[in-house]
Amino acid sequence: MGLLRRKPSAGERAAEATREAAVTASENVQHAVGTAAEHVQGAIGTASVRVREAADATRERADAAAGKLSRKAEKARARAEAAGKRADKATRKAGKRAKTASKRARKAAGNATTQVGGTVDKASLKADHKIAKMQAKAESGARRAEAKAQNNATKAQLKSEQNQLKQAERERQAREWNAAKAKRYLAIGKLVAPLLAPYAVAAAGTLRHRWDDHRSRRLGVSTEELGSYSGRGGQLHSRISRIARSLDELESDGTTGRNADAKRFVEATRPRLHDFAAAVRAAEQMPAQRRKTAYRAVSHDLDRIEVELLSFLGIRA
Repeated sequence: MGLLRRKPSAGERAAEATREAAVTASENVQHAVGTAAEHVQGAIGTASVRVREAADATRERADAAAGKLSRKAEKARARAEAAGKRADKATRKAGKRAKTASKRARKAAGNATTQVGGTVDKASLKADHKIAKMQAKAESGARRAEAKAQNNATKAQLKSEQNQLKQAERERQAREWNAAKAKRYLAIGKLVAPLLAPYAVAAAGTLRHRWDDHRSRRLGVSTEELGSYSGRGGQLHSRISRIARSLDELESDGTTGRNADAKRFVEATRPRLHDFAAAVRAAEQMPAQRRKTAYRAVSHDLDRIEVELLSFLGIRA
């Protein structure tokens, strides 16, 4: 005799089903956690790229500012050279004036030699003093202009070097901050991902349900029938299906029995609906322009059929 096998009790079967459900739920949660961690790592990579782009933009602006300062220094140097040229010109002009004054003084002294000997000596001394004074003034102006130009050039060079040092420091800090921020984001993602995974899964389910409701309302079908009306021609398939159901309702309520035109309409329309459905399925594999043309033609024919159907239902469109 063989041994009789004891059937599992209802409690054992429920416990086994509970264990299987717990294992399935754990696998789903682990998958969701992995997906969320991948999204977090992707966001961290995007943030790192954006920070690097911002650092590059900052470097470009600093280079533009350094170039602008360099141009200003060149302008200051040019102004200094112009000031030196003006000082040289003033010196030459003062020399010419001094020579002219000396000539005039010597001429006056020569003319007055026969008359007043002491007056000649006094005029000559006065002329020499005036010449020396003008030369000293011209030389002093030239030295001041040259010193000012040199000072401006030195200041511009120092400012440009300081800006370059500041830019190098900013770039160094940006690189260090970027690495530290990436590490911080990774640490935060590892801590937060397990906590946010259930909420993310629930939110994804809610969004999926709402999207299915929206699509079903647009197509005029229930959410269970969405899978039958997917693809590019889903909307046309749903219209064909609704018209076919309306034809069935015409037959079921006795309209075709009472109205011969309605019966002929139903008999003529059903084969056309089959042809339309086949045309829509064939057009799904066509190029975009040809597919759109075929869909427009089918849609126009369906519009005419719907108008006739409404007339048999007692509605004038």
